[in-house]
Amino acid sequence: MDTKKWWKDKNVWLRYVMAFLGTCGVCYLGSIAGMEHASFSIMSVPVMILLTRLLAWTEKQLKETEDKRQLGRRVKYAAIVSFLFSVTMIAGYQLQSFGMTGLGVRGKALVLLRSASLSVAVFPFANIFFIVVEKIPSGSPLQGQQAGRKAWKVFGISTVAIFLCLIPVWLAYYPAIMSYDFHRQIGEASKGFAWFWPYQPIAHTWVIWLFLQVGYACGNLQTGMACMALFQMLVYSLVTGYACAFLYRILRKRWAVVAGILFFGVFPLNSVLVLCATKDILFGTLFLLFILLMAECFFFSEGKRQAVMAVFLLLEGSLMMQFRNNCIYAVAVFGVLWALAAAKREKLKVILLCVLLVAGGKGTGMAIKAAIGTELEIAKVEMYSVPIQQFARVGYYHGGELDDETWQLLNRYVPQECWEDYYPPISDGIKGIVAVTTFYENWDGHLGQLLTDWIQLGIRYPNEYIDAFLELTRGYWFLDDRSYAECLGYGTEGRLGTIYTHNIAFFDDGSEIRHESKFPWLEAQLEKIVSGNTYYNWPVISLLFRSAFYLWALLLIWIVFLYRRQKRQAVFCLFPLLYMGTMLLGPVVQMRYVFPIMLSLPVLAGLLMISEE
Repeated sequence: MDTKKWWKDKNVWLRYVMAFLGTCGVCYLGSIAGMEHASFSIMSVPVMILLTRLLAWTEKQLKETEDKRQLGRRVKYAAIVSFLFSVTMIAGYQLQSFGMTGLGVRGKALVLLRSASLSVAVFPFANIFFIVVEKIPSGSPLQGQQAGRKAWKVFGISTVAIFLCLIPVWLAYYPAIMSYDFHRQIGEASKGFAWFWPYQPIAHTWVIWLFLQVGYACGNLQTGMACMALFQMLVYSLVTGYACAFLYRILRKRWAVVAGILFFGVFPLNSVLVLCATKDILFGTLFLLFILLMAECFFFSEGKRQAVMAVFLLLEGSLMMQFRNNCIYAVAVFGVLWALAAAKREKLKVILLCVLLVAGGKGTGMAIKAAIGTELEIAKVEMYSVPIQQFARVGYYHGGELDDETWQLLNRYVPQECWEDYYPPISDGIKGIVAVTTFYENWDGHLGQLLTDWIQLGIRYPNEYIDAFLELTRGYWFLDDRSYAECLGYGTEGRLGTIYTHNIAFFDDGSEIRHESKFPWLEAQLEKIVSGNTYYNWPVISLLFRSAFYLWALLLIWIVFLYRRQKRQAVFCLFPLLYMGTMLLGPVVQMRYVFPIMLSLPVLAGLLMISEE
């Protein structure tokens, strides 16, 4: 290119302007991430040079795309993904560094403008991502009698291999990891059915009760809990072995089976979580099985076989919903969306199946409660984690300047003594006080007044409302978040990190079920990872240990389904997305909550290989 032509080329100047804007976004992100005065650094020069070259290469790639409709589609999707990623990074680092995002309309506008600048730097990578997506092959899964025999063989080998991989971890944490809400449930189980409180799913408390009886029968409660851990391992191995067989039917590659065994059986977050005596493990396993059975109905079944699989789906789904109270809402909304998206000839079947699923989940819960004989009601305060944090944040930042009317309104819902205890990443502390002070008087049964007051206060303090929600959910969407792994501390001494492994299996009489490792060396190595969070020091690999990685992966898989016009897969993927949406209203972000999504991602990604036809 001669000098005269270069000066007249508007594209070149536009590229330099865009590169400068992208550099501004990168430097701002660097400054709020801890690099002081990043824009003033000499490093901004090579950043701009590199970004100019990247934009030039991207422009060349786009021009080489012959299909103009495909070109516009790729640009649109890459721009959306780039901007979403940039917004989460800017807002996330503002919260992590300053405790709040930009204040007022100006502050929020600057967040969006800076995100737009940063998205220029992200766009070339998003473009590469969609180029790769376009090259993913698709076809038909293995079918027929011979394929069935191969799938059964893979299922058997995978199940045994995963179970054997878990044995050393079980010995390391023998008899089980008795943490999280186990102490409350073991107390209820030891007193009898009438004490089962639906604060935790009754079905799971019954499982604990069952293995407690095994311990009593053996004369050793450790044996009972060890049997419970083995039971979880067996159910988990069977379902994940099914997932490996499912992936083999799609990919037809041995490496897919090996990768599945390593992920499900060796990856520390999975292998350690399976030993936790908390409801999320059985729920996550049943969630994966529900995804697999739905996939059978969506992609592998016709005629009578589809009807049989639908019955299995109905029974399994009704059981799954007993281990997570919020799952029924995701199923109900998914049913409505699935019915709207279904072809006319399928709508009636879809509506019938989804109605039966919701009715089955609700009916099974009522039947279990009647059989157990408990009259205790579910703790409704759990549904109000977000507004409780919003009220508390207003009091924390503005309590000393409130007029009498606003002070009375705020104190009516969250007592003043709670305001100073506001802790952004978890609502359990304040929620527990609200539950025994103001809840039954001003929250429960007063939805109309509550909604009016909540809106009234939110209009006056929108920043606090927005930031309270963002802080409470940050671990789900901000990839560099640490609060999900540190909200109650971390370290091998306290055993509170990414996974809680401390023992809290105490009874009212002071006795306890002791943890006695049979493989202390392996326990020490695993504790460095799940309690000491040593994965912070692992480049790239550390992404696999972050809660936000799995939500982003789920979102990107759904976007790819849309991009590739895989309508059936896109509708299918709405269920895990909706379930994840219910988690945004929860009291805290923890890795165990993400467990169902972690297990399901390989299956969802595998569906990319099935053609729409």
